[in-house]
Amino acid sequence: MPTVELENGQSIAYDEIGEGVPIVFIHPPGMGRHVFYFQGKLRQSMRLIIPDLSGHGDSSRVEPVDNLVKYYAEEMILLLDRLRIDCAIVCGYSAGGMIAQYMSIHYKERLKGLILFGGYPAVSDPLFQLEHKTGMFLVRHHRDFLCKLLAISHTKNKYVRNLLVEHMRKAQKEAWYNYYFDVLNCNLMKELKNISVPVLIIDGSKSELTNTYHTYYKKRIKHLRVVIINKTNHQVPTKRWKIANKEIELFCGKITKKAGKTE
Repeated sequence: MPTVELENGQSIAYDEIGEGVPIVFIHPPGMGRHVFYFQGKLRQSMRLIIPDLSGHGDSSRVEPVDNLVKYYAEEMILLLDRLRIDCAIVCGYSAGGMIAQYMSIHYKERLKGLILFGGYPAVSDPLFQLEHKTGMFLVRHHRDFLCKLLAISHTKNKYVRNLLVEHMRKAQKEAWYNYYFDVLNCNLMKELKNISVPVLIIDGSKSELTNTYHTYYKKRIKHLRVVIINKTNHQVPTKRWKIANKEIELFCGKITKKAGKTE
């Protein structure tokens, strides 16, 4: 596991495996890079860069900032700079998708494509707001329970469950809480029209996001593919990783092919 010092002073831990088109994975609050354990299978066809955001996992702590969504987006750009990557595909899972979308809006020249696992542009639904607030409460008062709950909800694989729990226990409580809080108060709805790169959305048919937010994307994004996996909840990267990985390969392959024709 390499670490790299960024210009903002943060030490970022990350996994980098495989060769080919670079793709950066952005995790949700608390979970860290190991939530993308099964995406490691993609190493044969692309260059995977899977970091712990500051305040998470093996990365350095983060001081309180006004907007962690903006801060983490800038942090990922600094990571790309440090790794000398001009342009990459960015994949965000759940709340991590908010950071990925922010990057695609404000740093569009640095992105080749955008992938969202259960992504959303705002937390506007009351039940979804309650879910975020519940997460914030559990981080403050029952963090170990939340670690185990998230691990169990993501996979039946005991090794990966233990890996997730131990990694989440490393997360800085304030960063975890503030990540939830800032995503809860972020609204990118009006800026979706500024996303110009190809977008792939993968979600489960049982996810609460499926009907609530996908309509917004379809109306505002031109180059969009939405994949809904039947009989699946929100945890697509771990529960239905084989289908998800195949879709990522197809998506990235099309982008690489198109880029080759324009060169």
